[in-house]
Amino acid sequence: MTFGCLPVKSPRNAKDRLRHFYSPEQREALARAMFEDVLVEALKVKGLDRLVVVTNDAQALIVAAAAGAVVLLESEQRSHSASADWAAQECMRRGAGSLMLIPMDVPLVRAAEMEALLDASRQILAPSLVIVPSEDGTGTNAMVRTPPDVIASRFGPGSFQAHVSQAKAKGATVHVMREEGLTLDIDEPADVALFLAKNPQGRAADLLREFRQQAGPAGVSGPSGQDVASHAGR
Repeated sequence: MTFGCLPVKSPRNAKDRLRHFYSPEQREALARAMFEDVLVEALKVKGLDRLVVVTNDAQALIVAAAAGAVVLLESEQRSHSASADWAAQECMRRGAGSLMLIPMDVPLVRAAEMEALLDASRQILAPSLVIVPSEDGTGTNAMVRTPPDVIASRFGPGSFQAHVSQAKAKGATVHVMREEGLTLDIDEPADVALFLAKNPQGRAADLLREFRQQAGPAGVSGPSGQDVASHAGR
């Protein structure tokens, strides 16, 4: 069976790199909005036998369960990698032969892009890794792992090369994809500017436009008076 997995970091602790631009309450609201955007699209994906949400956040668990996802309650959250690998083991116990890992902060993603990853995974020899790098090419934004534990997660700086190297060392087939909705994750002020420039729809987009209106004509202003657009050019 093929499972999808959406690890959800506690929204109360999410998006710290936006702290100079948004209040803690705004960052939490944004994290929850992005999670719900991604959840809605993931539930539309054809070819998934189950969608699993793993988190220790009560509200996220309630939202996921109400939407029809399988929920896994973590006793603690150590890291994104630890959450992903614990979920992989739990999914294997439930019969998963392949696992698609999707982040919570890619609100541009559409079901068809996730289906493209699954289609690619089915067309290559197992063991295999289908991987989507971050926009700058150094991080990892999504994976389809067959079997789910074909590699250990190494999310963070340099994770793309770390994941690919692991897979090759284990003799796994590696296929790299760059689906637009999966490469743009919202971590930095420049990401917000790029995201809104695409005129997106959804909860996160509506919320960010609301934040921009509240901030006035200058946009989202930090303590130094710099707006998001000025960071996007760096």
